[in-house]
Amino acid sequence: MKFGKRYSNKTVIMAMLHGVLIGVAAVSLIALILITTGDKTPKDIVKDKETETEVPTTGPAPIDSEVPTLPSAGSIQLFARQHGVFTTQLSATAFISEDPSLTSTAIIKADGQYYVWSAVGLSEAELMNVEIPETFRKRLIVDTSACVALGAGKIQDILSETDATKIKISDADKTDITSGEFNRNVDAVTKYTSDMRLIRLQLLSHYSATKECVKISF
Repeated sequence: MKFGKRYSNKTVIMAMLHGVLIGVAAVSLIALILITTGDKTPKDIVKDKETETEVPTTGPAPIDSEVPTLPSAGSIQLFARQHGVFTTQLSATAFISEDPSLTSTAIIKADGQYYVWSAVGLSEAELMNVEIPETFRKRLIVDTSACVALGAGKIQDILSETDATKIKISDADKTDITSGEFNRNVDAVTKYTSDMRLIRLQLLSHYSATKECVKISF
């Protein structure tokens, strides 16, 4: 069977030219993509997108961004070894009585709660050798300015002391009209122990819970 000529030479030439134009356009498009993506292959682009989706957008603030409260005039920063915290003094006392190892602890009142502490230091390092399971070190700010009216104005000096032998209470100090009671309390606790961590603890306990002139914040 004989087929006739279906297309003219002009039609064939136009078709070839159209194909060349399409090829040039495709090459130009690919070149543009490579330029805008910084010569990255499609595989690299996919990898970049996966990396972008892995960047967390939420989460807790870094610890370094948390600025601790600094002690003001009449205040001192201390660290306590804490065993527990209770809503009433009765429950704190019951907690201590149930554990013989807590006989040297004291109850400290702060922010309407009652804390059971066993040592108070000027730094965390001072508490390192009294590590006890199920306890932790707690930073606190102690304001003693209200104690001046009770004759206990020197309490901050004693809390800041590092050597118990430097705390001298004379007989005249014990009978002083203004600060006699405070000096007797200091004398009693220094005769009980020479450990400054325990001396600070007992004074904070007495003047935060009984006298309520020591104000503790965290």
